[in-house]
Amino acid sequence: MRKLLNCFMPLFRSDMDHNGPLPGTRALLLVGFVCVLLTGQAQPLIAKATIKGQVIDNITGEALPAANVVIQGTNFGAAADFNGFYTITNAPSGEQTLLVSYIGYESTEISVDVPESGSVTKDILLKAVAVEGEEITITAQARGQREAINQQIRADAIKNVVSSTKIHELPDASAAEALSRLPGVSLMEGDKVVIRGVESKLNQVLINGIELPSTDMEDRSTNLGFISSNLLSGIEVTKAITPDMDANTIGGVINLRLREAPSGLHFDVFTQGALNTQDRTYDNYKAWASISNRFLDDKLGVFLQGNATRFDGGQDRVGSDWEIAQDLPYGEAPYMMNSITLNDQWNVNNDRGGSLILDYKLPDGKIVLQNTIANNVSDNTAFRTIYAFNETLAEYAITRDKYKKDLMINALQAEYNFGNLNTRLSASHSSTNKATDIRYGDVGQFMSFQNTNSHPYGYDDEGNRIQFLNERRFFTIEDALDIPKDETDANNATIQGWVVARDEEFEQHLYNYTLDFTLPVAISDNIQSEFKFGGKIKTSERTNDVESYFSGSYDTDYYNATSDFFPDHPNLSPTNPVMYTDLRDPDYKRGEYFLEGEHEFKFAYDRDLMDDYMKTSIKGWTPARHMPYSERDDFSGSETFSAGYFMGNFNIGPRLTLIGGLRYEHYNMDYNANFVYCTHSVYGDGAIFDTLNTVDRNDEDIFPNFHIRYKVTDWSDIRLAYTEGISRPDYRAIMPSIYFEPGGYALAGNPKLKPARSANYDAYWSVYNNEIGLFTLGGFYKKIDNTFFQTGIFYPNLNHYDASFPGDDVWDTLGAQSPTGSQTVTTYINNPNPAHVRGLEVEWQTNFWYLPKPLNSMVLNINYTRSWSEMDYQQLRNIDSTYKDPDNPRFLKHKYITRDTARTARLLHQGNHNLNVVLGADYKDFSGRISFRMQGDVITSVGARPEEDAFTGNFYRWDFTLKQKLPFLDGLSVALNGVNVFHNPLYEYRRFRRTVDGNIKDNQTSIAYSPRIFELNLRYNF
Repeated sequence: MRKLLNCFMPLFRSDMDHNGPLPGTRALLLVGFVCVLLTGQAQPLIAKATIKGQVIDNITGEALPAANVVIQGTNFGAAADFNGFYTITNAPSGEQTLLVSYIGYESTEISVDVPESGSVTKDILLKAVAVEGEEITITAQARGQREAINQQIRADAIKNVVSSTKIHELPDASAAEALSRLPGVSLMEGDKVVIRGVESKLNQVLINGIELPSTDMEDRSTNLGFISSNLLSGIEVTKAITPDMDANTIGGVINLRLREAPSGLHFDVFTQGALNTQDRTYDNYKAWASISNRFLDDKLGVFLQGNATRFDGGQDRVGSDWEIAQDLPYGEAPYMMNSITLNDQWNVNNDRGGSLILDYKLPDGKIVLQNTIANNVSDNTAFRTIYAFNETLAEYAITRDKYKKDLMINALQAEYNFGNLNTRLSASHSSTNKATDIRYGDVGQFMSFQNTNSHPYGYDDEGNRIQFLNERRFFTIEDALDIPKDETDANNATIQGWVVARDEEFEQHLYNYTLDFTLPVAISDNIQSEFKFGGKIKTSERTNDVESYFSGSYDTDYYNATSDFFPDHPNLSPTNPVMYTDLRDPDYKRGEYFLEGEHEFKFAYDRDLMDDYMKTSIKGWTPARHMPYSERDDFSGSETFSAGYFMGNFNIGPRLTLIGGLRYEHYNMDYNANFVYCTHSVYGDGAIFDTLNTVDRNDEDIFPNFHIRYKVTDWSDIRLAYTEGISRPDYRAIMPSIYFEPGGYALAGNPKLKPARSANYDAYWSVYNNEIGLFTLGGFYKKIDNTFFQTGIFYPNLNHYDASFPGDDVWDTLGAQSPTGSQTVTTYINNPNPAHVRGLEVEWQTNFWYLPKPLNSMVLNINYTRSWSEMDYQQLRNIDSTYKDPDNPRFLKHKYITRDTARTARLLHQGNHNLNVVLGADYKDFSGRISFRMQGDVITSVGARPEEDAFTGNFYRWDFTLKQKLPFLDGLSVALNGVNVFHNPLYEYRRFRRTVDGNIKDNQTSIAYSPRIFELNLRYNF
């Protein structure tokens, strides 16, 4: 053992002398090879015999994954894999008794004669529990729940599981939907996963253990909505990682397991139509098909799958904007409503995907070749009608964004046992990309029209204009909606202001290579250990490319290509501008159902005509491309990551398990970005400097990790864990990009940003048996250092905050005007104060098999998470202080002060409460499930003042699924699903006063409705 430990010490020494991570990883592989030789020479204290076999249902013959098999009187045992196969190494010779248990089945004892060496095969049949004298029937929902329970109980780490059967029996729409039913898991932006209130960019997403690249333009988050649930054989969310896992996570790790071909020929065909009742859209569909079989005596498995989805939806939303009525100290200022915006979204999403998975069984291992592709085309439009109360004007606007995203994974994974030494090798490539088709009305600007010569609302019965100066202090959203409006105002609205278009493209490639060794070592009859060591190399290559175009609607060149675009409105020019009526859609039907039909949305555009108009118009802009805005967000480069780890798993006696180890990670960032000096922000004049725009940075970290599991009884255990995780800043924040307008806007990335690092403490108590199912009560605490945020800092004070920006000497070298002392530079810095997240999780999964019929078919899953989080947010205030010049008292001098302040608020996207309840039942050929989800209020933004913080109210959602197997063809079923059946809205609030002496209260700032959907599907499988 001393040799084994000593040979790993080089892993945790610096590799900096080798000028990069690759030598360290080569050393890791060499060390691993040496350790294999050393441990191969060390003789275990007892004979090297192996017991292996499969645990299956005695009636159906189905595999029982995670069944527990232990040799009586010892601590030698194993949990069955996903196909029910188990392997016990270093088993003592002679007549032994195997104790086999699986929640939902009767425990059993099996005798086996173990040789002095070699192996013996013993398959095990288990009988499902049932009320005495009644026929044993395991429903599909109960089977899926039992699989998840047993996998969760047998896992070394603290994790939650969605089983294969549960995914396929009553499937959710996507991987994101299935995940959102787990404790402590919620969704943001529709399909990004938040774990324990930690936002998605701080979590890691894997498919079959292969890391997925980011699908976002700016940060490291991954969308999961376009990954079909039919592709998956299970989902795991690990909340307390082990040393053999990347430390690149703070909330948790999501692993989407892919399906492999079972024995025999299998087909699965699914087709579904859906009704979106909110927008009255009927042309929504989902379809998938898969075929699998095994060949060459079941050695070669082939699984082929394809899927397609289309959904036409989008939110109905009304939001309000507020302005400060009197500048009082933080938290005390009164506010009044400035405007309301009606926002009708028309979003059409098309998803396509496919997968080919080949696996080949070797005598002592297997090889898996995975090829997966997913494509998403998002066709998004937001029509907006804005009523500004401070000006008494109406604005008719549109934002448009149509793009495609692709995800591709190619992976070769191999596993082989060299005697007792298990070896796993993986080589993979995964990539994502985004490409814009058309996008306009962006970057804080709308494609908007106004009638500046009239006021469409705000007049009393005598025709006198109401100024709303005092009234809007007390407006509610309903009050604002009910104000009479003159709908003819739009007839004379003309285009106003800037017209902005923007193309966004990115491409990212991840290359992963991992090598892991696992060696069981029997120390004594009562101490069984397993040592695991290995390493990985990961390279990420990413390119971001933005193209920005804009023109002024009052410029002559704006009409170069469109002067005669509209036959009924020729000779367009700044004095004869394009009218809203030229582009309006007078027959916009979905607007009739806006806000549940209570407030019709009437001012939409003809989307196709608008697209043609914009594409044509851009061709005539001179210049069309805005160079500074196009270049400032571009970057390219790579991140190289290498890691090595060593861990031990010790089963001490029948009840105590210890897992401990260290992980070493080396990170290199090598990026190139642009230094843009903008001399004219309107017409896009400027220069690009090829200096100061490169960063080559190396970081090294060691992560300790420790887990304890103690079985209080055969049906209860306690788990404790201490882990550390890390998360690197957003791409936009960490890039060496610089943008400067003399006297105007200045922006800089900060490659010096430290990664956020979290110390995590977990404690869980679980109770499990055939009657209870699984009941878990857990608590967690996270202390997160070095979170980052965006802020503005006076130019002379940047160095104090370790922010990256050229100094005065650089500007002289470039021959460019340096920033003045009053120049504020927007940049990113680490928060000096740690964040704290605390929480409790309660979960109960059970099947009431012991109740009289028909109650014995009911399956219940309920979980609740209560979280608390807080952080002292550093807030910088830039103060221009003046004082008399001592040399000439008639003149004042300026002193530019950046002052630190701080205030306490919750973490972004942190919800205080999350509740999931799922009740299912099966009766003969019928299956039904009803589910309820409550997501507590979530803080969505933290402002410069407490009054500017935004948070949601509680969100409630009810879903159901009804499925009936059809009698005339085995394997054919029909199902009806309801999603968000009560059409509950989501409210957003801010806390402030309405008057100087008034009470601080919650003020509703928006109402949003997401679609209610009814789905009818037909499925055939065998």
